[in-house]
Amino acid sequence: MRILVVGGGISGLTAAHLASRAGHDVHCLTAGPPGGLVRTERHEGFLCEVGPQAVLDNAPDTLALIASLGLTERAVRGSAAAARRFIYMRGRLHPLPASPPALLRSDLLSWSAKLRLLREPFVRPLATPDDDESVAAFGARRLGEEVSRTLLATFVIGLFAGAADELAVAAALPRLAAMERTHGSLFRGLMALRKAAKAGHAGQTGKGGRTRTSPLSFPEGLGELPAALARELGPRLHQGRATAIEPRAGGGWRVAVAPTGGAAVDAQMEAEAVIVATEAATAAALLGPVVPEATALGAIATAPAVVCSLGFSDASGRALNMDLDAYGFLVARGEPQKMLGCQYESSTFPGRAPEGSVLLRCILGGTGPGFDPSVVDRPEDQLVSQAVGDLKAITGLARQPDFVHVWRHPAGIPQPRAGHLRLIATVDGGLRRHQGLFLLGHAVRGVGVNECIRAATSLVRGLPA
Repeated sequence: MRILVVGGGISGLTAAHLASRAGHDVHCLTAGPPGGLVRTERHEGFLCEVGPQAVLDNAPDTLALIASLGLTERAVRGSAAAARRFIYMRGRLHPLPASPPALLRSDLLSWSAKLRLLREPFVRPLATPDDDESVAAFGARRLGEEVSRTLLATFVIGLFAGAADELAVAAALPRLAAMERTHGSLFRGLMALRKAAKAGHAGQTGKGGRTRTSPLSFPEGLGELPAALARELGPRLHQGRATAIEPRAGGGWRVAVAPTGGAAVDAQMEAEAVIVATEAATAAALLGPVVPEATALGAIATAPAVVCSLGFSDASGRALNMDLDAYGFLVARGEPQKMLGCQYESSTFPGRAPEGSVLLRCILGGTGPGFDPSVVDRPEDQLVSQAVGDLKAITGLARQPDFVHVWRHPAGIPQPRAGHLRLIATVDGGLRRHQGLFLLGHAVRGVGVNECIRAATSLVRGLPA
């Protein structure tokens, strides 16, 4: 088939690459830099991630994509320090337990919460799964109120920059919900996953022969992945913005295109199939006139986010007064500091900072109670002041950064709330009425690079030969 992919983010690029390898005549239209949020920039010797920092190495579709691009030998897994993670709660940093036994030994929880946690394998699943049950309610039901309010809610911040009581567990954390359905218990589900990982030798082997997943990137950052996809597409990657999609007489689709800079692009492009892989609001505008159900995609909420990279030169001579032997930390809600978390980039991957220097990446913003969505509109000096001030309060940071760079993401991270699964099912039903019209994107198929790649892989596998 002749296929046009609208959207040059990781979902669209992956779909275009895989469909091309499957023998289709594929073209991809992107309104911005290839990769979308997955972008790496080097400034003053510091390698900075504009969006996602890494992928986990436990996703088969992602590893297969990396292999198909010849990048396997370039893949870099996180250092041993990446296994150490912290939660800032009750005024100090607490090590994040890496296993259920470690959790029971942790001072993060009260003894009553630990005793409640031991009941988890005996908590009966809901007779009828509730697709609208919130992450917070699910956690309280299975793990207890304290564990849900502290650990699970903070974990969700790292993924969605949103509130656990506003996100639907079946849509936001489908694997967690599936554990209950399949194994009747999260603990039993985790044990099954560990057993499968050992059998398949997935991830890295840690102490005692245990396997663990690890963050994975490349020497020039995660941006190497979309850059390689763009190179593979070559002249079939077009710069332009789709403004309308309409059926073509006799079958297929016609897409109106407006130039966005760079090489000239045709005012319209035609194809037998169109894969829309854009932000939800753009997908709603493009698909709505053809698939009325898709108009509702524009109502999907998002969490604005700010990425603030801070570089420190000569860290050995002018100490930061921080324990940098870690991946970083997340900040629980209810603390005075509004920062969502901080990643220790130069501790996790080599080459992120000049020799003897340190690179930290702070995330601000989010949506919901206890978050600060308006931060995305503030002047840069205020953003840097907040990030540095929060770091000083949380970690004891002893000095100002020598390098700063800020990226704003007003559209931010999609928030799959109550009704999300029904919405997507309704839109998919509308799409099925139109041959050759498909939908991808992190707002509809799952937040995260691995989820985007998995969804694109699944879609391409289902295309007619």
